[in-house]
Amino acid sequence: MIFWRLMEPIVLGSLANVVINYVFKPEDPDIIWMEFVMAWVFCLPITELNRLIDHKLEKRFSWTKDFKNRFLYHLFYLTLTLVIVLNVVGNIYLYLNGDGFYPFNEMVVINVVTFALSLVLTTLKWTVSFYKSWRTTEIDLQDSVKQLDELKSTISQETKRIELQKGKSKFIVVAQDIRVAKSSFGIIRVSTVEEGSGIFSGTLGELAALLPENLFFVVGRNVIIHRDMIKSVSSSTFGKVLLTTHENEELMVSRQKASSFRKWFNSGST
Repeated sequence: MIFWRLMEPIVLGSLANVVINYVFKPEDPDIIWMEFVMAWVFCLPITELNRLIDHKLEKRFSWTKDFKNRFLYHLFYLTLTLVIVLNVVGNIYLYLNGDGFYPFNEMVVINVVTFALSLVLTTLKWTVSFYKSWRTTEIDLQDSVKQLDELKSTISQETKRIELQKGKSKFIVVAQDIRVAKSSFGIIRVSTVEEGSGIFSGTLGELAALLPENLFFVVGRNVIIHRDMIKSVSSSTFGKVLLTTHENEELMVSRQKASSFRKWFNSGST
């Protein structure tokens, strides 16, 4: 930001000095180092005031809602800035330096050239700003779409209907109503909120694939637990994690899974 704020008056002053010299002396333009330095000095307040104008108008007029007023007001204030800096300050400087005042025709050329170049550079800045805003909006939109898809997927998983068997009858529960699933001798027993317990006709891995990851964690080879069932968490020996359920049952998370469990548990439910 600081780099471009310093470069802007240098670019504007250099271009204005070259163009004005070619207008006055197209066959033999004067390229004098001190003229470039003075052009940079005079262009610095112009570019800074132009930046201030842009900042102030940004709060009053939106490009998307009031493009005409934003553009016209900026032209007006930019013109006013050039009149003050170039005509008033410039002539005062020349007078104090003993060079007199600029002739009217030279002042017209200097004003027109400087105004045109200032407008071109300002338009270029607007274009870059519009592009950055567009890219930021597009990225935010893509992120929002991604988050929405993830949320839809999570909701879809939470409301996924899972069939369980109790005795000779079968019943359906939604995934988020499951509290604990345990595998014993190849039989998957599932405890639910309202329907009690039932048998899942599949493997523990197949059941885990049907459950939302933000709510359930596979503690070991034979247990899946819902977040709400965890009463307390404490560190155990050799990097393991000890879980205590609301039923006062203790479950051990292995050292290999301890890190992923902490990340899952500390993330909170979505």
